[in-house]
Amino acid sequence: MTLRRLTALAATCGLLLAGCTPTSDDPIRVTGSATVAPITSHMAMKTRTAIEQTADGTLDGFGQFCRGGSHINNASVPIPEDMQELCADNGVEFIELPIAVDALSVVRNSANGAVLDLTTEELEAIWAPGSEVTTWSDVRPEWPDEEIVLVGRGAGSGTFDYFSEAVTGEAGSLREDYRTTDDIDELTGWIAEDRNALGFMGVGNYLAADENHRNVMATVSVDGVQPTLAGVQDGSYRALTRPLFLYVSVEALEKREDVNAFVEKYVDDVHDELPLVYYYRLPQETYDAVRQRLDERVTGSDADIGALF
Repeated sequence: MTLRRLTALAATCGLLLAGCTPTSDDPIRVTGSATVAPITSHMAMKTRTAIEQTADGTLDGFGQFCRGGSHINNASVPIPEDMQELCADNGVEFIELPIAVDALSVVRNSANGAVLDLTTEELEAIWAPGSEVTTWSDVRPEWPDEEIVLVGRGAGSGTFDYFSEAVTGEAGSLREDYRTTDDIDELTGWIAEDRNALGFMGVGNYLAADENHRNVMATVSVDGVQPTLAGVQDGSYRALTRPLFLYVSVEALEKREDVNAFVEKYVDDVHDELPLVYYYRLPQETYDAVRQRLDERVTGSDADIGALF
């Protein structure tokens, strides 16, 4: 079963089908990252928990979460300061829970046999605001004089912010003339349909793409390194490696037993479940610290990224 179908089934089970995941008149509301959503869907199915999940992007999700519009926000970047202030203004206390590792991937159409590797400098030249790079030959003269078809995530997405900061040095700073979507199936479809397409997404989104898309896509090495677990573990892919998070409302944990039970099982079991949804694990000692953070109700953001790996 593809992850796209798994995610759809989880949503259906969570809201409609008795005997699959328990139905509820008031399911746990989850917003945020399209990158993290498949993990949360999988954990909801495993624990038979009713959730109502939207994958509207990390930052747009925080906009709802910090106004009390959801119980949990999936996040592919740590909560930014302006969203922390929004939560404080609305009296929303939260607990930050790292749950996985993602190798943000640059993805091409596999029919493009010329573009197997890009340097970080070339990525910046392609994606920087105001870039005049329009063809592959603008990147390297020996490459085809064919237009690059750029696709990816847009503003409101944590993936957009992380990729832009890693590539251009400034979060949110990318050229504007590329196609954007929060629908991962649509994104992988664009790459699968055009031999000159180039995009970016989480490694789990790439690996779990619909089979018809996955078979005609390939990742691009960045500075000679592929977005593999080995590259994450030895630090050679560090520039595009990031932790993934859950942010959970303290009020929801205290007032709703289903939220508390779901988050506890999520933190306890996600280490063993991550290979099934194509994401990488944090060290076991990190999960032990995350469970302690949850048990002690340690609020606020303390995301020391380097300490997590």
